[in-house]
Order: sequence, then structure tokens, then C-alpha cells
Amino acid sequence: MSLWAENFAVASTWQLKHQLAYWKAKAIGLEYENKVLHDIIRKNHYVDDNCVNSEIETNECSENEESSANNEREVETYEACADEMDFEVSEEFIEFLAANAKYKEDARRERELLKAKHEQEELDIVQEKLETSEEKEQRLKELYGSHWQRISALEVSMQSQFINEIDKDQPMYWPNIPFNFEFNNVCK
Repeated sequence: MSLWAENFAVASTWQLKHQLAYWKAKAIGLEYENKVLHDIIRKNHYVDDNCVNSEIETNECSENEESSANNEREVETYEACADEMDFEVSEEFIEFLAANAKYKEDARRERELLKAKHEQEELDIVQEKLETSEEKEQRLKELYGSHWQRISALEVSMQSQFINEIDKDQPMYWPNIPFNFEFNNVCK
């Protein structure tokens, strides 16, 4: 056998062996998790079913006036179930819930403030961009002198032609990669 074939055989058997071990370990982990979940479900349903059954039996016993020993035992079972179902909340848990609620409220307020600030900045930018016709006329007079009206008309015409061509042809955007026009670095 060639060296390559031997290495390939060793590698494939190693992979197969470890792949089986991986899935066996995964299966064992899932079996354990499944067992824990079944125990939790069994415990919860056992407590709930016993409490419900004891309530029904207690009602039937009081209606039928069966023996007092049986009735006492059912009442004790019901009280034991009620004690198990009581949820005691520690001070630490209450403090945690209060801190969590405070944190969520602060985060909500901060998000609202940031959103309002962002909207205000956008509004300010839009208001700055909008100039009145008098301001635009004054700016054009400063730029182009006495022929400002003709040059402004040419600008508007060119801009509208450009927009029409873009709408008609739907051209691709220019590449976002910058061109390197420095040829002296390439020739070195």
C-alpha cells in the first residue's frame, strides 16, 4: 500500500471512531436531559393532580358524609398540596425584580430620549437645507453676477435632464472601489 493510502485509511477510521463517540456522547446527554424533564413534568403533574383529586374527593365526601377519618386524611392531603403550591418570594428576589424593572424603565426612557434627539437633529438639518427664494437669489447673484438668471436656468435644465436620464436608463452605480491613478508607484 502506498503511504498516501495508509494515511487516508488511518484518518478515515479515526474520524469514524470519533464521529461515533461524538454522537454517542450527544445521545447520552439528551437522554439525561430528557430524564430530568420527565421528572420535572411528573412532579408538577403529580402535585397538581393530587391537589385537584383531593379537592374533588373532599367535595364528594362532604356531600356523601362518609367517614370522618377519610375526610380528615383528604383535608390533610389538600393542605399539603396547598402548602407545596405556595410560592414564597424572598426579599432578594423582590429586590431583583425591582432593579430589573427600574433598569428596563431607564433603558426605555433613554431610547425615547435618543430617538427624540435624533428626530430633532434631522429636523434641524432639513430646516438648515431649506433656504428661502430670496436667500437663493442672493447667493446666485453673488456667484454669477448680472447673468445669474440665465445660469440658474441652465443649471435647472441640466439637473432635470440628468434626473430624466436616470429615471429612463436606471444606470448601475459607479464602482465603490477607488481607482488608483498614481502610475509612478506601479512602475517602480
